[in-house]
Amino acid sequence: METIPRVQVSEYLHEIYRPDCDYVDGELEERNVGEKEHSAWQGALTMYFRNRRKEWGLRVYPELRLQVAPTRYRVPDVMLLRRDAPDEQIITHPPLVCIEILSPEDRFGRMEERIADYLAMGVPDVWIVEPALSAGSSAVQGYHCTGAHHREWRPMNRLVVAGTPIAVELAEIAADLN
Repeated sequence: METIPRVQVSEYLHEIYRPDCDYVDGELEERNVGEKEHSAWQGALTMYFRNRRKEWGLRVYPELRLQVAPTRYRVPDVMLLRRDAPDEQIITHPPLVCIEILSPEDRFGRMEERIADYLAMGVPDVWIVEPALSAGSSAVQGYHCTGAHHREWRPMNRLVVAGTPIAVELAEIAADLN
């Protein structure tokens, strides 16, 4: 990932980047997007949650800016908000879940910083989805990252939000994609 020269928050907020970038303390950080597996999973997860949004009381947003701190903006691959969350153009209140889909080029340290930003903001659940890298494979791994022990990604095939009906079976999504 290449870091782009420093810019002011106001410039970041009024500029269009394709694809959108994260903004971290004055620097734009490119995100890994544009690969088939990443796109397929992002679309499938977005559709999965949108199809259940009324039943589960959700609003679902792919690639929407999230202000995690005064000088930090992240763009989660998929973000779930409670239906009664404030209606904002750029989200400033903690979403229910941030979902990141790993691309082959994603690095552990970089993802750790993203997770730390989400958790510090108060996001209760962060999910990481790692699609299979081999074509035609239905293998997928999910990770649940919460609280102080986010460095220990807990492998899970079923990602849930405790105390809610929200759940996703990753094998079901993988099978649908193949």
